[in-house]
Amino acid sequence: MANYTEKPKKKKKTVSRDIALDKLDFYDAPAPKRQPRQDKIKGRPKNIFVRCVQAVFPQSSDSSTEKLRKLVMIAAVLVFVITLFVLFKTMFGAKKGTEINNNVRVDAGVERDEVIHMDLENPPEIILTAPVSTAAGEEPVPEETYETEEIDVTPVVNTPLNVNFDNLISKNPDTRAWIKITGMGLDDVVVQGDDNEEYLTKDFYGDESVSGTIFSHYKNKWDGTDENIILFGHNMYNGDAFASVRYYVPYDASREPIRIYKKCPTVMLATPQQGSQTYKIFAGILVNTQKEYGEVFKYASKTSFRNKADFNNFIINVMDRSWFFTDVDITYGDQLLTLSTCYWPLGEEVDTRWVLFARKVRPGESEYVDTSLATRNYNAKLFDYFYARIGGEWYGSNWDKKKLLSYSGE
Repeated sequence: MANYTEKPKKKKKTVSRDIALDKLDFYDAPAPKRQPRQDKIKGRPKNIFVRCVQAVFPQSSDSSTEKLRKLVMIAAVLVFVITLFVLFKTMFGAKKGTEINNNVRVDAGVERDEVIHMDLENPPEIILTAPVSTAAGEEPVPEETYETEEIDVTPVVNTPLNVNFDNLISKNPDTRAWIKITGMGLDDVVVQGDDNEEYLTKDFYGDESVSGTIFSHYKNKWDGTDENIILFGHNMYNGDAFASVRYYVPYDASREPIRIYKKCPTVMLATPQQGSQTYKIFAGILVNTQKEYGEVFKYASKTSFRNKADFNNFIINVMDRSWFFTDVDITYGDQLLTLSTCYWPLGEEVDTRWVLFARKVRPGESEYVDTSLATRNYNAKLFDYFYARIGGEWYGSNWDKKKLLSYSGE
C-alpha cells in the first residue's frame, strides 16, 4: 500500500473586524481630542476671547496687586457705562420734555417769542473768588478791560399774556397759571400738586419726565390772597423749565455782570382769575439747603407773613443775600413772586439753590424799571462752607433800606 501523506490544510486568514470596518464608507474613526492652540508665549491660549477674559478678570495665579488693579479697572468701566446710560437717558428725556412743552403751548394758544441771544457763556463753576473778600462798599478792580465789548441792555417790552386756561384746565385740573420772562425762553404753564414732590418728575399730561413741570408751593391758595407765590422748576441744560432763572446769576467776567437783569427786569404771570400781571425783580440769592454746610435760609416756607415786622424781616434777609441791587422798592402788602431752581457752583454734593424775588406791579404803577440804577453787590451774605472754599466774610448790610418803604429802622 502506497504511503499516503495528507497535505496539511491551509490555515484561513482572518481579518480584523476593526480593520475591515475601518475601510467601510459608513464608519468614521473617532477624531482625536484637539488641544488648545498655543501662541509663541508658552502656555497662553491662542483664543482671543479667553485671553481678554484673563486680562480683565482676576485669576488665581495673579498677584494681589494685579487682582486689585483689575478690580479697580472693572469698577471704572462700570461707572463709565452707568454714567453714559444716565447721560443718554437725561438727553432723551430733555428732548421729550421740549416736545411736551411745545404741545402745552399749542393747547394754551400761546406762541413762543424769539429768545434773546445775549452771547452769554455759562457762569463759571466757582463765582466770587476775589470779590467776596473785598471790604463792604468796595468793588474789585477787574484784571482785564472790556472796551471792545458791546452789550445792548435796553429792557425788553412785554406783551400781555393771553392764555386759553379753559383748554389747559380740561387737560390738567392742576393748572394754576402761566409764567413768562420775555426774551429769556421761560414761557410755560404752572401747576400745583398735593405736595412739593409730585411734579418734579411728572409732565403736564401726567407722564414721567426728567424735566418735570414748573409748579407752585402746595400751600399757595391761588385765590388772589397769596402774599408770596413760590414757584419751583428744574435748571435744564437745554433751556427748558427754570434754566432762564439761572442766567440771572451775575457774570463777573463781563463789563456788565448783571446784564441779564438789565435786559429782562420783569416777570409776567397770568392766572384764570386775574389775567396777565407783571412783577418787578428786585433780588437774586444763593441758598444753602444742608445744615452741615452752614446757615439754611428758609425762603421756601414763606407763603404768607404774620405781620409787617415779619414781612420786613424777610425782605431784609433777602436783600442782605442778594447778588445785585435794583431801583425797585418794596412795602408790606406787596404780593411777592419767588422763583427757585437748582444751581451748584460748589459742586453737586453741595445742594444749593439760585432764587429770584419779584413783587407785583401796584395798581396804577408803570411796569417800567430804570435798570441803569441797578448795581452788582460784592458783599452778599453767604454761608460757612462757601467762605471756607472761596474765602472772605460778610461785612454787614450795605443796601439802601429806604427801598423797603414799610421799614422805619425799628
